[in-house]
Amino acid sequence: METVSSKKPAGRDSDGRLIIDFIAECLGLPYLSAYLNSVGADFRHGANFATGGSTLRRPNETIFEYGISPFYLDIQTVQFDQFKARTSDLYNQAKSPADKSKLPRPEDFSKALYTFDIGQNDLSVGFRKLSDVQLRAAIPDIVDQFAAAVQLKDRVVRLRSDLPYAAVTYVDVYTAKYGLISSTSNQGFTDPLKICCGHHEDGINVWCGTKGIVNGTEVYGASCADPSTYVSWDGVHYSQAASQWIANHILNGSLSDPAVPIDQACNKARRILVSLVLRVRSAEVMALPVCVVPAIYNFGDSNSDTGGISAAFYPAGEPYGETFFHRPAGRASDGRLIIDFIAERLGLPYLSAYLDSIHTNFTHGADFATGGSTIRRQNESWFLHNVSPFSLDIQVEHFDQVACILMPSSSGKRPSDRSNLPVPEEFPKALYTLDIGQNDLAAGFRQMSNEQIAASIPDIVNQLAAAVQQLYQKGARAFWIHNTGPIGCLPVGVVNVRDPAPGYLDEHGCIKYQNELAIEFNKQLKDKVIQLRTELSQAALIYVDMYSAKYELISNAKNQGFEDPFKICCGRYGNGTRVGCGQRANINGTEVYAGSCEDPSTVISWDGVHYTEAANLWITNYV
Repeated sequence: METVSSKKPAGRDSDGRLIIDFIAECLGLPYLSAYLNSVGADFRHGANFATGGSTLRRPNETIFEYGISPFYLDIQTVQFDQFKARTSDLYNQAKSPADKSKLPRPEDFSKALYTFDIGQNDLSVGFRKLSDVQLRAAIPDIVDQFAAAVQLKDRVVRLRSDLPYAAVTYVDVYTAKYGLISSTSNQGFTDPLKICCGHHEDGINVWCGTKGIVNGTEVYGASCADPSTYVSWDGVHYSQAASQWIANHILNGSLSDPAVPIDQACNKARRILVSLVLRVRSAEVMALPVCVVPAIYNFGDSNSDTGGISAAFYPAGEPYGETFFHRPAGRASDGRLIIDFIAERLGLPYLSAYLDSIHTNFTHGADFATGGSTIRRQNESWFLHNVSPFSLDIQVEHFDQVACILMPSSSGKRPSDRSNLPVPEEFPKALYTLDIGQNDLAAGFRQMSNEQIAASIPDIVNQLAAAVQQLYQKGARAFWIHNTGPIGCLPVGVVNVRDPAPGYLDEHGCIKYQNELAIEFNKQLKDKVIQLRTELSQAALIYVDMYSAKYELISNAKNQGFEDPFKICCGRYGNGTRVGCGQRANINGTEVYAGSCEDPSTVISWDGVHYTEAANLWITNYV
């Protein structure tokens, strides 16, 4: 994957530009920044909400198993809603032209071009799971899902009547692509089934840019000598040359309905290009004194997520954030998290979430954590069990991307290009915090026996250690590694326990076997940290006993000024009732809103899983 200008990977599944890039060029606009890429993003002329492997219908497959993205079309449109609301608010509040320079003008949203190219992955999923008859039967629902976003050719025709102020153009990309494939030699291309990048022979697949063993020999899936003569880049995606050929055949309007060129497709002047084109992915230092720590890089789950999962999926609404931020702030609490108090203690601003691309500032670090994250990759969907696709290895990969972008040859040359980015020389001086593992145990409780969970702990701990080692190789030297908390004390798990068997609960009312597994995880984690201190001789690794701090608070809640430790401030739980914080539900014929308690500062649990700001502050002071 080479960029259009710098000959480096540019996040595109091709050797260069995509059709959307050629559309932008045709309209005289810059290439689109990806919504989920927060580093150096410029949204003045639009945004790209595309992710490889996305579908129209909500997927129940994972990206690790089949390459299916969790960001299906409905999520893309939710992201756009967030994008529009937040950028408009920031634009109107901006006090200087520089503050507005990378934000879209609110009045330009109605003048923008909105592009959609999606559906291939829905068919690919069907080919794996359905018979031909079943797949054909599913197509109307797939189209209906598309209709919910823009409201295909028959539906487009109907939309023109339903949306009188919109210019809706149907583009026959199938005909353009099939026209190229069926006459490649006449168009200057080689065999259309030849693959430029990767090794695919005799049933053996070594994908583009990866290594594999073929007949006992290591083979690298390299690119061909001249990609410009190939239609297929990696067996799934098109080469830049093919994308340009296809773009030229659709931009002139000859394959559009109505038959108008791209620069005449809008009913008003175009200043922004907002893309919802969903690309198809192959199914496939020494510790420093506190006063001089320049930045924090955090990796974890919802206990330390400052807005990542909210930016990527549905954002949490009110009353989240009510105590300190007085509005939802992407945090699973009524206010600040432990990571926020750590930042305060070090004299640093609160961390911007890496996945939040709007008005972020990474000068003093970044938060790569996302709610629902695990150490090990899980083959569970966010939509079924709230398991994040951003496991620890993916979070570390995100950090690698930031570090690579900031290399001297890649960083911006103007001061304004670097104003919100960290200084590369400060990576070895930063504090690296890891607070993750609870969701690995939670997934185990759903899927495994206690013996199986215990047997999985060494691998979980080894994968966390591998992440630490990878960060060390990138220059990290100061680590603050949290163990996992008393998961058996989470009120959401305890509240519906009725008539427990003797020994099921401990003396403080927590689920005993769950805490015993958490303690075993922590024991092995501590041993691994001690081992890492020997292996990583230039690192300072601090093991932080969060379990003891949290259990101390729960077991002595009243002495610390808190109420019953199993009371839930926000949400309604008990007697078979389960209404999440900020949600509405019908109970016995009456609509109930699960709001927050009168005084969160006296309650330990915010929503049954996460802690209140008051509890987070107590725990921070304790550790």
